[in-house]
Amino acid sequence: MLLNDKSHAYLFSGNDEKAKNQAIEFLMSRFLEKNWRHSPDFFKVASDPITIDDVRALKIRASQSPVAGLYNVFLIESIENLSRDAAPALLKLLEEPSQRCVIIATTANARAVLPTIKSRLSTFRFWNKSALEKDYGKDDFGAALQKSLARAEAGARTSPTQDNISKFEKTLEIYKIINDPTANKRLLGEYLNLI
Repeated sequence: MLLNDKSHAYLFSGNDEKAKNQAIEFLMSRFLEKNWRHSPDFFKVASDPITIDDVRALKIRASQSPVAGLYNVFLIESIENLSRDAAPALLKLLEEPSQRCVIIATTANARAVLPTIKSRLSTFRFWNKSALEKDYGKDDFGAALQKSLARAEAGARTSPTQDNISKFEKTLEIYKIINDPTANKRLLGEYLNLI
């Protein structure tokens, strides 16, 4: 599916590092063969911050023909670390790519990536819900949210005042947000207690 896509640039986001690494392995082995880490056509950027010099080096490599294969493939880890000076240079590369250039960027949080950069990337999300449950205690927060939602719904049905309907809508909004792994569960819990 990815290889038939017209895209030349991908963003792998989410907290499931294992799944992201498997997707990277898959793409890299398709573009650069099995031993891709040692390919002269592979270039990795993993700086924090990602500087203008990093992007300039990437642009120089992107303008060159591949040495061993058909593509130059670039892996930009934690693209959210892109510096302010480097962003316009990377944006230009994404807007005017070489035909033999593939860019794979990773991030834990797609919301932290500049919208102008993200709009040029085909985004794939990799979430590990069990890691979230371990981090945030699904049983405690999930049970409290279910009870609060049931109370708010019952209140809105039995006495449809503006206040009860508002409580139900706010609780329902939290219920929608709970599946977003970037949401702060502690703050949501405090907000839920205020409702």
